[in-house]
Amino acid sequence: MGHLILQGDSTTFPGFSLLGENSLAITLDDTGTDFFVLNFIVLSGTTSVSVAGTGAGGDAGLGQIAELNNTLTTVTLSGSVVMDLGSPFVSSNAGDFVVTDIAATATSPTKIASSLTLINASATTGEVEILAGATNTSSDGDFDNGASLNADVTITYTGLTIKGGSGLNLIENDATNGIVTDGNSTSDHINLGGAGAKATLGTGTGDSVSVGISTLGTPEAAGDCLGDTVTFGAPATAMLFIRTGAEAGSTANTTSIGLTKVVDAAGGMEIDFSNFSISSSSNIFDANITAVTGAKTLTAAENAAVDAMAGAGVAFFNYKGSEYLIATNATETAVSSGDAIVKLVGVVDLTATNASGVVTLHA
Repeated sequence: MGHLILQGDSTTFPGFSLLGENSLAITLDDTGTDFFVLNFIVLSGTTSVSVAGTGAGGDAGLGQIAELNNTLTTVTLSGSVVMDLGSPFVSSNAGDFVVTDIAATATSPTKIASSLTLINASATTGEVEILAGATNTSSDGDFDNGASLNADVTITYTGLTIKGGSGLNLIENDATNGIVTDGNSTSDHINLGGAGAKATLGTGTGDSVSVGISTLGTPEAAGDCLGDTVTFGAPATAMLFIRTGAEAGSTANTTSIGLTKVVDAAGGMEIDFSNFSISSSSNIFDANITAVTGAKTLTAAENAAVDAMAGAGVAFFNYKGSEYLIATNATETAVSSGDAIVKLVGVVDLTATNASGVVTLHA
């Protein structure tokens, strides 16, 4: 086992290669109150990495862990200082906190499932920002160490789990079927950038989740992030942002229109459909009419609801034990690709108000 210890303040280290270590412990010790950054570290043959952020209360950052041959499975984080892991608003190859198998070669299109399964920050007590899970292709730019991915290789992170700590959590998981488990701090925020993803938040108040968005340079198109499930631990103060990837997309013309699920919804919770103009209308329509609630299929009920609303806005109705909200920015007779649907699982007793596309649930 190797142990890399770095100390400093107002310091940026360009990067290191540590090859051949089966496991590696990294200590980022900020000796002051400013910042301390390691831009990247390149590994080979390493199966597990632990990163500890220590010091006097500064900000410890690690831009990227880049692994060469698809053996890295687990990254464990600990510490009480602020930790920034990954970089938002750049290409996915440069912004992703952990990338694996970046030296892979192929002579024909090849998709590789990453060995990475877990980023575990449950032992952190300070603020932690983690960005991970985005698909890597050669068109997504260079990695932080300057390396480029083979043009025929695509690396995916399906099922990646990220666990937050007890301090403030700012987490993005772009993996398909990705999982985020949040801690109990207040005002945590989660981004889900992959389809079929799940976020379970703790009991802290003021938590929020955005579905259908990536800050890792991966533009999400309508329908890219359907089937996500969000469970709030303090739903009465929570907010859900519905972004472009959570729009119905091509599923709008099928018998199973894609949607986002919320578990344990409660009065006081807000759902924001206004971003990217899914719906900026303040119209709210109670679609609990016979044509909707008596429909033989959910798709028929959804189409009947937007038809009955006869304009832009948000329609809500109960169907077979759950409540549904459909946001649209146009007059329609059926759900279209730019509409977004949210299912409140097991809830049938909430009403709603709407202010410019921001819906508030009421008990």
